Amino acid sequence: SATPRRHVRMTQPNVVVEKEAQMLHSNRVWCVAPVESAEDLARKVTETTWCGCTAFELSGYAWLNNATSPDGAQDFAVIRLEPTESRFVQVESITFSWCNYERAVDLIQHTLRGAHDDSDFAHEVSPVLQTPAQHGRCLHCA
Repeated sequence: SATPRRHVRMTQPNVVVEKEAQMLHSNRVWCVAPVESAEDLARKVTETTWCGCTAFELSGYAWLNNATSPDGAQDFAVIRLEPTESRFVQVESITFSWCNYERAVDLIQHTLRGAHDDSDFAHEVSPVLQTPAQHGRCLHCA
């Protein structure tokens, strides 16, 4: 498995400090529900506006709603789940509000084939993920 990419910042000339990249919503807690297929996920993300805490899981990846408001564009952070290593890698961010069903299926299948796994964007993140039973209701729930 590839070493996760990290964002770096220069603190002094010639001194580099590695830093884990933050998620867009570092304080958000997501409620993860499984989906049956790329087609099922594409239908969900193109036909419905979801609560900010909604996330979907399919074949080792999770799509976490990254919308900035309930009426904002439905952008989803795409996370590769590596539970045996207790780490998560964000490999992409997809704005499904700008996609039709066919394009969403294509992007999801592209992700499931691992096309984004080693991209320069890929970086380790620390999302808080819960099952529906654990999650209950939060300020993002409708």
